[in-house]
Amino acid sequence: MKNLLYFSLTLLFFSCGNSAEENPLTLKVDSLEREIKELKQANDTLSEHLLEKNYLARDYPSYFDTIPNPEEFLLNDLGNNPSLIPKDGVLGGTMRFTDVTFINDELFLAEFEDGHIMGKAVYSYTMDRSGNLSYNLVGSLK
Repeated sequence: MKNLLYFSLTLLFFSCGNSAEENPLTLKVDSLEREIKELKQANDTLSEHLLEKNYLARDYPSYFDTIPNPEEFLLNDLGNNPSLIPKDGVLGGTMRFTDVTFINDELFLAEFEDGHIMGKAVYSYTMDRSGNLSYNLVGSLK
């Protein structure tokens, strides 16, 4: 009787292994998880390079030629448009723009904060004949 019980338990133990179907699926999931991790790392690296001001061009459009400090001019104009900030303030803070850096003659990077949290966003911009600027949010960064 003991031999039959040992044989049954041994057979049960060995039958609990991975089936032939699970192994290729597990390998595929592991491969995809590694690929996702590598893509996230590459994305983070590119984002860091973009955000370092050394990599951003100082290419102003011609309508800023007569303005002595285009970044300050743009920052002051954005101060009148806090609704452009893609995040809400927290803990009673009010979001405000703190810095602007031109990327090229169509895009700029704006930094904002409320004293508790901060963020960055990329905007496109145009100026009409009257000198009024209009903005479109392209995307925000973490």
